[in-house]
Amino acid sequence: MALTSRGVHMIVIVSVLVFLATLAVVMRLLARKKLRMKLGSDDYLCVVALVCLWGMMVELALWCTIGGNGSHIWDLDTATKLNFGKIFLSNQFTYFILCPALRLSIVCFYRRLFTTRTFQRVSTAIMWIIGLWGAAIFLVCALQCRPLAGYWDKSIKAQCIDGNQFFIVNQIFNVIMDFVLLALPLPIILRLNRSWADRFALAGVFALGGFVCFASIFRIVVLFYIDADDTTYTVYQATLWTHIEPSVGMVCCCLPSIRGLFPAFRFTKSSSQGTGSKFSHGASANRDATGSAAKSQSYFKMQDIAASRAESEEDLVPLDGLSESERGITVQTDIVINNAPSHLPADEWRGAVRMEK
Repeated sequence: MALTSRGVHMIVIVSVLVFLATLAVVMRLLARKKLRMKLGSDDYLCVVALVCLWGMMVELALWCTIGGNGSHIWDLDTATKLNFGKIFLSNQFTYFILCPALRLSIVCFYRRLFTTRTFQRVSTAIMWIIGLWGAAIFLVCALQCRPLAGYWDKSIKAQCIDGNQFFIVNQIFNVIMDFVLLALPLPIILRLNRSWADRFALAGVFALGGFVCFASIFRIVVLFYIDADDTTYTVYQATLWTHIEPSVGMVCCCLPSIRGLFPAFRFTKSSSQGTGSKFSHGASANRDATGSAAKSQSYFKMQDIAASRAESEEDLVPLDGLSESERGITVQTDIVINNAPSHLPADEWRGAVRMEK
């Protein structure tokens, strides 16, 4: 069957969004490699979500070419109608895997940054809610018609739930979780003592997250546009926003990690703060210093300090302005004096000064 104008529009728009999402994930992984950070559960879940997103795009292409999406149902033959129902069901299964994977990826990323006991407990509860809801929705999708073949073949006598109500209930949950995930780190982030440029950058990330919330809400609205008597034509808006929502969400969840690729855009302290130390997450910074002692043993000249960036999240979200208990972070610096002043006894200069904050 020939593509309709609606089908062409959907394929073009979704292809661009999937390309941007793919680019974001690739840059995220490159940033991890550049910073010599191990891939975490958030990265693996993001890749799973990306695979599902590509699966949805392939399904959309088939849906518009052999499934009649975008055409009036009375213009379709029986085989095309059957294809429409089969691809529609397949698309639902893929979507119900993608959404939990993407949201769990976001929560896991938060957990790598904010290690306070309260945050860990709250985020664990949210992960359980997302996981259990995702499993329940997937199961309901598999059992929405008995037998399941009755979903795409209307000649089979089957008992089916109201599909539109099923989608609306699930989407309401999605909207709630999107707002929860957007607000979850706010109590910590709002206490950060950052420059206006840094705050503007953070505001941009949250503005994009706000658009994802808007997309979730708007998807509820367009679900009411689906007419059971002409599903193949009226499902257009719902199909489009079903792909827009996760694509933009994936870009949004990758932005903090991508920033590690661009040193010029890393967060810096405000001018009133000076150039203090940065904080690393999950690893200590080991610094080797070479220098000479002044006349007094109380003074050391620091030169050539090199810090290891392995497994550091310091360039993702700056945590300056928080207490150590709020960060859950310990900063440790080892200073080794390699060059001994000739005028001091050996027992006065040998050893290392260890400072722990």
